[in-house]
Amino acid sequence: MVRFQLRTLPLSLVALVSVILVGTASASTARSAASPSPSAGSSAELICHTDNAAECYPKVFQPTDEFQLVRADQDLPSGLHVRLNVWTGEKEAKINVPDEEAAADQRAVVVVDPESQEEQQQQAPRIPANAPAYDPMGKIKEPPKQAPSEDSSSSVFSQSLAVLKKGLDVDSALEALEDISHDIYYGLKIAEDYDTVRRLVCLATATADNNKADADDATTTRNRRARLAALAISSAVQNNPKALSEIEKHWVNLKKEQCAGAASALGSAVFRVMEPRSDPAVAKARVAAVSGLLKNDAIRREFLAGGGMDLLLEVLAAGGSSEAAAAAVDWEPVQRKVALLLLDNFLDGDMGAALGEWPLGPAASDKACAEVAGSGSAEGGDCWDWYVKQLGQRYWSDKSHWSGELWSKLKEQRKANGSGKGRAAKTEL
Repeated sequence: MVRFQLRTLPLSLVALVSVILVGTASASTARSAASPSPSAGSSAELICHTDNAAECYPKVFQPTDEFQLVRADQDLPSGLHVRLNVWTGEKEAKINVPDEEAAADQRAVVVVDPESQEEQQQQAPRIPANAPAYDPMGKIKEPPKQAPSEDSSSSVFSQSLAVLKKGLDVDSALEALEDISHDIYYGLKIAEDYDTVRRLVCLATATADNNKADADDATTTRNRRARLAALAISSAVQNNPKALSEIEKHWVNLKKEQCAGAASALGSAVFRVMEPRSDPAVAKARVAAVSGLLKNDAIRREFLAGGGMDLLLEVLAAGGSSEAAAAAVDWEPVQRKVALLLLDNFLDGDMGAALGEWPLGPAASDKACAEVAGSGSAEGGDCWDWYVKQLGQRYWSDKSHWSGELWSKLKEQRKANGSGKGRAAKTEL
């Protein structure tokens, strides 16, 4: 049962309900001016709404020391203490007395105590026995129906899926899917279709055939398709947890698949964003796709267990300090994409990262990492700190450069995870 209590409010709250209209006259002047003499009262203008003289009242409100009701058509003299009755919405007024404290009953308010848990349960809505299960991700509605035409989104989507699966006009199909995958509904539909997901991942991870020379035209075509396929995957799962959940359902079988001409199964190939003759634009699109997939807990665990961080480190090693400045500029946007992946998935809790999963082991020494970099490899220990430090030194004059935030968050997580002891003093920028 709801209980009511009478409590006293501070004067500061009373001021919110009670409005004081202060005139230029002093309180004593207002008191004398507002209290008419008997002769004045007898000749005061009256308002009468009926023929009953007893129901008439003065046109100008006549105040006393007690609050009285102010009628809507009455004129209020200045200098009175006016308050609003919050229950009736009517005005009440009396002679104003400066510094007068409101009585306790005038500063009271009714406080409703919270209902007991039992009462709340009794009043809770009853859920029908056949009601659908609660879905925390919500329902994704189909876009409004369009008039049937070749240019409608649904027609383009259906045709593109069919073309992609049959391997016909792959380029046009990829362009259409990459464009439409930004829509949360069609992103989900792409993710629900296993064959479409498999085809996109195969195209996104395609590499040069080491057994035969790869003509320039073939390389250009392969890179264009890989970039579009990776972008379609990235767009389909971005801010689309239902689509990502569908990818997880496919993952058990998908990771065992091996695409035509591939040297490894998709479970490892999907995380390899670099290749001997990688194009920066392709690598950037692949990083975006991997970043979206890592939002899934199961896929992220396999990524870490399979050495996925070493594969990403290859991007920071590309265009390193020993490379030409032009190469470093080409790879800087890709490296920035890797930095965003790390912040979004491992280092920045405000961005929804899974903190505590990486970095875990001790960082390699600067000397060891410098030797590894000199050999042209990114493998040989956890050299993330060293590579991020090199980037920070390269762009030290740009205070807004992403390497500063990445370095700060990396040190923060190493300390939080207990994996950077004895390292901080060596790697300060």
